[in-house]
Amino acid sequence: MELSSKLVKSVAYDPSTGVLDIEIRLKGHRRYYNVPPVVYENLITATSPGWYYTRHIRDAFPRSAEGAEGRLGPLKSILGRRGQFS
Repeated sequence: MELSSKLVKSVAYDPSTGVLDIEIRLKGHRRYYNVPPVVYENLITATSPGWYYTRHIRDAFPRSAEGAEGRLGPLKSILGRRGQFS
């Protein structure tokens, strides 16, 4: 589902597994796990989906960063969270 947001381009949700896929503009795809249906509903109906994502999803659920994996490759293990050497 496309969203009218400067941050979140599109989302897809599977209520049977609790998996939420989010496409972040300029950042790639993120897959979040164990997301309750109400969180998805709140995201797609929020006045600002980007704000809702940042406040209630981004750091609240386990995730995989599919878009980041391909770009960072083997450097991911030696780079810190902010892209600096740790």
